[in-house]
Amino acid sequence: MRTVNASPALEDRLVGPDYPYESKEESSIAKMLKTYGIPFLYKQPTLVIENGKRMIEYADFFLPTYNGLAIDYIIESNSAIFRRKKNVYQDNQIPAVLISRKYMQRSDWQKKLFNRLQSIYRNRSVYRQPRRYG
Repeated sequence: MRTVNASPALEDRLVGPDYPYESKEESSIAKMLKTYGIPFLYKQPTLVIENGKRMIEYADFFLPTYNGLAIDYIIESNSAIFRRKKNVYQDNQIPAVLISRKYMQRSDWQKKLFNRLQSIYRNRSVYRQPRRYG
């Protein structure tokens, strides 16, 4: 007889800065998120529609407490991968921040990233603004 384990609680799926990340840049982003106390999931699978087909996209960092905001590290900001990810997130209405190596070379990138996350989260309204009819 085969037993099925219940899926782990969200807290058990959150990872910390000591996790074996794919790059030192991803490790730096994880440390920054931990420093600011922002919980995240690493390589969270997300169902998206791309060119009319259902696909699984793996965001580098998924922020459940920021309405599912995704953070992806992509080496070059002018690459085809960067443009593809940007389009996928926009087309599927997933709030996302794409970070390049050039962005992370700034000395204040962590503070700027935190401010970007805050502004995206604050500006993203769950409800439509009331409109007047008539």
